[in-house]
Amino acid sequence: MDKNETVLTKQGKTFTTYYHLMLTETTQVCIVNIIKGRLYADKKTANPTYEPYPTKGEAIKRMEELASELKSKGFVEEPRDVLFQIPEKEIVVFDKAKWHYEGDFPSELDVIQAYVPTGMFIAWVIKNDLAGKRSRKEDASEIELVKRDEMTGAEFYRTNWDGVLSSKELSEKAEAFAREYLDIQNDVYTAVDFTNVLAAGLPTIYHVEDSLENYRIIEPIISERYRDWKSRQGNLA
Repeated sequence: MDKNETVLTKQGKTFTTYYHLMLTETTQVCIVNIIKGRLYADKKTANPTYEPYPTKGEAIKRMEELASELKSKGFVEEPRDVLFQIPEKEIVVFDKAKWHYEGDFPSELDVIQAYVPTGMFIAWVIKNDLAGKRSRKEDASEIELVKRDEMTGAEFYRTNWDGVLSSKELSEKAEAFAREYLDIQNDVYTAVDFTNVLAAGLPTIYHVEDSLENYRIIEPIISERYRDWKSRQGNLA
C-alpha cells in the first residue's frame, strides 16, 4: 500500500463501493482524506471526510488501520486509475434557438418566436415531470410557474436554458424519446406535428402564437407520440 494514497473497492450488484484514502501534509497537521463513494457505469459519487493528526506517523497508521479494516470486509486494493475510467456521457444537442433566429427567420417577428416550437415541447417535458434532475433542482421556481401556466415553455427555454435543449436538461426517458422524436435528420415533432397541427395556414412555424391555447392543442399530440414510443420500448421505457 502506498503510504500516502490507496484505493480500495468492493463490487456490488449494480455499483462498486470505493474508498479513496489520501494523506495531505500541512505545516501544522497531517490530514487523512477519506473519500467514500460509488462507481456506476456512467457516474461516480463522492462523500469526503477529513481527519487531522499531529504527526505524519499517526496519519499513516490511521490509513493502514482503515485499509486493513476494509480488507477484512471484502475490499481489495486497486490502482487509483479505477476512479477515472468512467466514460463521459455523450451530450446530444437537440435544438438551439439561434439555429432559427440566425437562419431563415422572418424579419418582422420578435426573436422570442424562435423559441416557441421547441418551447412547447419543453413545456410538455416539464408538465410531465421529465426534466433532468439538475434542472428540477436549479430551475425549481420557474418549473412551478410553467406547471401553473404562469410561464410559457418558450419563456422558460429562453430564460433558464439559454435557448439550448440538450440531453443534459432531460431525464433519461425524455432524452431517449427526444432522440427519436426530435431527431435532426428525421424530425417528427417540428417538421410534422408542430407544422401540421399549429402552423397550418401560417407563413412559417415561427408565426405560431406562444399561447396556452396553442400548447393545449399540441400537448395531446406529443403525449400520444410518447405513449407510442413507450409501447415500442418495452421494459426500457
